[in-house]
Amino acid sequence: MKRRSPYKRVKIQNINSAEVTKDSEERWRLITADGSTLFRIWIVGVVTEKYEGENNYVGLKTEDGSGATMVKAWDGSIESISQWDKVEILGQIQISERDDTVDVFITPDIVENIKDDNWFTYHKLKIVQQRQHIDTEIKVKSAVVEGIDLGVASLEDLKNKLKTLVKQLDQGNGVTMDNIVVKLPNIDEAQIYDAITELLESGEFFEPQVGIYSIAFE
Repeated sequence: MKRRSPYKRVKIQNINSAEVTKDSEERWRLITADGSTLFRIWIVGVVTEKYEGENNYVGLKTEDGSGATMVKAWDGSIESISQWDKVEILGQIQISERDDTVDVFITPDIVENIKDDNWFTYHKLKIVQQRQHIDTEIKVKSAVVEGIDLGVASLEDLKNKLKTLVKQLDQGNGVTMDNIVVKLPNIDEAQIYDAITELLESGEFFEPQVGIYSIAFE
């Protein structure tokens, strides 16, 4: 099964301000100011314009107050979305070049209508949490913060803790990121994200469905 990286919550401004470049294998990459690569992203916003074309093409210009980006699909998956809809989009960054012009857009994996405006605030708070990295060599909070024992002293410890936790929680259908975060309330979600990404890359975790994680092997 193909391994995936978990989605990263971002503001659209983070996408627009990132640098478009190519790696050593001539593959397009979108690099943020802190050096991280944007690939699988999670945004919320309002659809301010909708475009339709041939071959089931639908384009959604989506804005979140920090900027605007295009969401494009050719499979009819976002045809039901209308102008002025409030949406949550989980998708992949795509970069194409045509006539010396580079186009950055999103192809959606999941698009949901937002019913509660509080979801925008929640998304912003989650982004803030992702940025709250403690400056340590291992990029994980120390074992004791303000007298709270986190039970995690290194990235390897966090990965082991995640493997144990997912094994305990998985009833056969995998475990969602939200369920993992709830069980680790004193660890930054960004650190959990980093550890899960490494577990996916090493093959120790896999995704039976998008955003759901299971143990691949012991």
